[in-house]
Amino acid sequence: MAKIGIRYTKPRKLVFEALTHFSKPTSVAEINSYLKNRINLTSIYRTLDLLKKSDLVNVILFGEGKKRYELKDKDEHHHHLVCENCGDVKDIEMQETNMLKNVEEQSKFKVLKHNLEFFGLCQDCQ
Repeated sequence: MAKIGIRYTKPRKLVFEALTHFSKPTSVAEINSYLKNRINLTSIYRTLDLLKKSDLVNVILFGEGKKRYELKDKDEHHHHLVCENCGDVKDIEMQETNMLKNVEEQSKFKVLKHNLEFFGLCQDCQ
C-alpha cells in the first residue's frame, strides 16, 4: 500500500489480512467476524472505501442487498458462480473476447469494463 501512497495503519493491515484470508468475495459482516472485533465497523467501512478508491478491491453485488469485496489482481479477470442454495461462490475464468466484440458490433457501445455472475446450484446442492 505504501507504494501507492497509502499509509499502512493497523486497521488497514487487518482489513487487508481479512480480504487475503477469504478466497471469495467477502461481506463486511464476514470481515468483521474474521477480525473478531479487533477494529470497529467504521474502520472496516472506511478502509474498504479507501481500497476501492485506490483501485485495490472490486466491489461485487450479487443482488442480495449487500456489497462484497475482493482484492483485485491486475493480471486476472474472472467472473463468479453463485449457488442460490448454499451461497457458495466460485471464481471462473472465461475467454469473452468474442462476446465483447459481438456486444460492441451490435450496439455500437464501447465496453470499458464488465462484470458477469452466474447463479444456479453448485454440484453439492443439485
